[in-house]
Amino acid sequence: MTLTEFIAEIETSLESFSSSGDIDRNTIKMHVISRLRLFGNNIVDLKEKILKIENSQCFLPEDFKSLKLALKLEPFGCNEQPPTSSYIYRQRIENPAFFDRVTQEYITSCNSKIVTEKIIIDNKSFNFYYHPQWLSLVKGIKKESLAVDCLNLHPSIRQDYKDKISINNSILNTNFSKGSVYIQYNSLPTDENDELIIPEITTGDILTYITQYVKVMIAEDLIINNKNAQGLAQLYPSWKQELVLLKKAALTEAAFAGIDKNWAKKFKAKSKLNTATFDLPSLRF
Repeated sequence: MTLTEFIAEIETSLESFSSSGDIDRNTIKMHVISRLRLFGNNIVDLKEKILKIENSQCFLPEDFKSLKLALKLEPFGCNEQPPTSSYIYRQRIENPAFFDRVTQEYITSCNSKIVTEKIIIDNKSFNFYYHPQWLSLVKGIKKESLAVDCLNLHPSIRQDYKDKISINNSILNTNFSKGSVYIQYNSLPTDENDELIIPEITTGDILTYITQYVKVMIAEDLIINNKNAQGLAQLYPSWKQELVLLKKAALTEAAFAGIDKNWAKKFKAKSKLNTATFDLPSLRF
């Protein structure tokens, strides 16, 4: 179920409060994201993105869960590509190379590494080329914002580079004021349009738990603010009491209920749709 569909169902089930404007959609969204983060790597997908840094920070993607890789990108070339039938195509450069601005070609005779970003501007295809540089992590960075296998955690990288990053909630902070940062990250589940979804893997317990949790949070807010919530005040204790068992069932669905072959195929297919618009050379250290 997409986040849009979920919010619509919540508003329908609590129609009187929705019509009066007492239910805030952004708050519902925040609650859903907080619950999805509970289920660890069982429901995540791997994505990548280039972030633009301004004033030493930028917002992380909405579906960000944990960082797997971060590189600072130094731009050094751009060229226009001939028309192709597809919106995005890929070019893998296996050998070390540098880009010759005069010939507009790669020269494979040096030790440079290259990241290629492919985008469409005014119906024309362009390649933008970057030199990737490792980013170190600021001491004290919150561990929950990092994947267990985050490459930037490696001892040879973690504190040895002058350019550094930290993560505070949904913001990536840097010790440089402007630039570009390439990230690979574990993302919360999304559909082919990159809209957040609440996965229904086998039993539907994840959806049931999140629905109940959001209703409990809404009820608490309405009761505290005296929003004529007498009916909710009667339902609230039982809703709250049920949450413990519902949470346990949801965790079981995510971890042990058996992510079946159809779910795996679905994620693989979505991964292909999300295949990055970037070429990244193999990084070995």
